[in-house]
Amino acid sequence: MLVYDLLAALVAAALLGAAALKLTDRTGTAVAAETFGLRGRPARWAWLPLGALEAILAAGLLAGPPAAAWPAAALLGAFAIAQASAIAAGRSGAPCGCFGARGHLSWGSVARTALLSAAAALLALAPAPEPRPPLPAALAALALAAVLVMRARRPAGALEVAGEGPALGARLDVGGAALALFVADGCRLCRALVPHAQRLGAAVYDEVADAGIWAAADVPGAPFAVALSADGTVLAKGTVNTRAQLLSVVAAADARRREIEHPQRPSSRRGFLQTASAAVATLTAGRMVGSLVAPGDADAFHFCGHIYTTDGCPHPTGLPRIDRNGFPLRAKDGKPVDDLGRRIDADGAPIDDVGAPLLDPDGRPQPPATRTRICAAAGRRYRITVRTDGAWYRCCNGHVRKLQDCCTTSSRRINGDRGLRGYCYGKRKVFCVMYFQTKVPC
Repeated sequence: MLVYDLLAALVAAALLGAAALKLTDRTGTAVAAETFGLRGRPARWAWLPLGALEAILAAGLLAGPPAAAWPAAALLGAFAIAQASAIAAGRSGAPCGCFGARGHLSWGSVARTALLSAAAALLALAPAPEPRPPLPAALAALALAAVLVMRARRPAGALEVAGEGPALGARLDVGGAALALFVADGCRLCRALVPHAQRLGAAVYDEVADAGIWAAADVPGAPFAVALSADGTVLAKGTVNTRAQLLSVVAAADARRREIEHPQRPSSRRGFLQTASAAVATLTAGRMVGSLVAPGDADAFHFCGHIYTTDGCPHPTGLPRIDRNGFPLRAKDGKPVDDLGRRIDADGAPIDDVGAPLLDPDGRPQPPATRTRICAAAGRRYRITVRTDGAWYRCCNGHVRKLQDCCTTSSRRINGDRGLRGYCYGKRKVFCVMYFQTKVPC
């Protein structure tokens, strides 16, 4: 029965894709688990039982026994109920971990999960098909799952910011090396990148032992890579977390070198990381791994404290800290604030630091103000269409910090930097950034 096989392949693909994304995005899964009430280490390890269960159920569906469809329907139904309950509790827009870091709670995600549950139930209720080779359905499911994973996987480009590190076109003396990697003691991510950098012929500079070259390069934090021409001209730079991102800096330098050699072609920073991402995507095509860095390996110090990339989104209290739903929090203590920067209670009424109502000059409680999601507020302020989607993870003060991108297709900027493409999905680029401090240990 062709319809039965197609339906089984569809549900199995969704389960396989979700399991693969949990495996390759463990940090995102841990952050999403907090949306559903898990905290600390249970959230940190949620990916393992959930991913294993999804993979086992997918295999059972593809193997043929209709009985395997009932557990799949029950699991997907439980997921739909959990999402609906979280939305009813006011957590709409929070990460759901449905399909990687880009998944967010919405009634659309509930409907999608419910439809998959219904499809699995139909498989269970349908008459048992005649035995047939499971290979065609399995291949179709694997192909669909691969598409899901590739669409949701994190971009491979390095994080290049105009005001960080040496200026493009400036001269930097690194002993004639074509690539320099700046590292710091205690940075496990740096140690993982050093062998890859050395195979590329890179010079490696320690924050303490090579403080002079660090100062000359104006490096914002470790790990940071700079690619240069033979005469020491800076061609590309960026914060790197993975080997693919290190390769993207090299690819960006090659693109800049070609533009210099062929001046009739327009030269701009805007296309560097776009070119680099395309080059790295070619090098890593077909791989399902390479998602977000595990929190224990995320010691890129630059992101702990001043977390600006393109620039921090406008925030009532300064540093753009948000809760899991994107609403503003006071950076120093994580307390909720309204659009005026006032601390508020559970009902949205403004209060002081000891919890007493704020009073007007006549001694009456001040009225509540609006409280808007930071990305949405940035869009309204600058009259552009925005969307929250891209994300990075780092280990800060013992817990995972999620750096969230507010993205747009608009060409308007708030700090003059137009080079941050490849971090948002679709054709959007980063407009400003926010951060969410989780309770997931790293």
